[in-house]
Amino acid sequence: MDAAEEFTQWRRMRDEGLAVPFGWLSLSSYQWLPEVPRPLDLVPGVWSADASGATAGFEVWDSITTPDGDPVHGTLAKSLHEGESMHFIRHGDTLVELGVRGGRYMIRTRERTHPRLKAFTGVPVFDHDPTFIVPGRYTAFHAPKVVPIDSFRSDTRLRTELVGEVEFELAGHRASLAASRNADGSLTLAFRDQTNGVQTAPRRFVTVKDPGTDGDVAIDFNRTLNYPMAFSPHAVCPAPVPGNRLEVPVRAGELMPR
Repeated sequence: MDAAEEFTQWRRMRDEGLAVPFGWLSLSSYQWLPEVPRPLDLVPGVWSADASGATAGFEVWDSITTPDGDPVHGTLAKSLHEGESMHFIRHGDTLVELGVRGGRYMIRTRERTHPRLKAFTGVPVFDHDPTFIVPGRYTAFHAPKVVPIDSFRSDTRLRTELVGEVEFELAGHRASLAASRNADGSLTLAFRDQTNGVQTAPRRFVTVKDPGTDGDVAIDFNRTLNYPMAFSPHAVCPAPVPGNRLEVPVRAGELMPR
């Protein structure tokens, strides 16, 4: 199988992953939990949160279940760390996600029958172009750097841990992108480029395999992905650090969704 065929297969898996019943296309709300218990939109119960965690209270007639479908009522409490999320409860075709972002507890509702999910026919992409597969060199920082970053939401600041930089040449221009490391050892390169807001979403990212000890990597910009914010207004999504801006148009990877 050549690179173009592998790309086609990979794209099919990407679209299938987005189209799952309670995936990113099913988001229907994003709500901060209040300090004083009160009802929220789209879900039953009375909700609140403080420094010790989140609390939600339900009556029997609210017809609340666990994510697996077991009936529950009374008071549910949960404490999470920054950046964590979990499937908390279900109410019919609505799955409620509980999480912590920017030091605050939130819920997101996910609708199995959301119109966005029903209308999805795949993410548009640039044609596969082998010139956007480039070699790079990873250099680790002496120690990881934890830095504050913006997010898709104006009311939420996040933090990211940068572990090093990847240097490469693209379209005759030397460039470098700061990288974060994933659990499997791969690196994520979040970036902006000159196609943003015209052909592509405001920011995108590409993942490269674990560079190992020699630091050599291959960056396949054909596999550049949109953040969930490109599909839903109820996403958070980190912004690239200010230096991660490419001065050339990256006409590869995912386009702005229809």
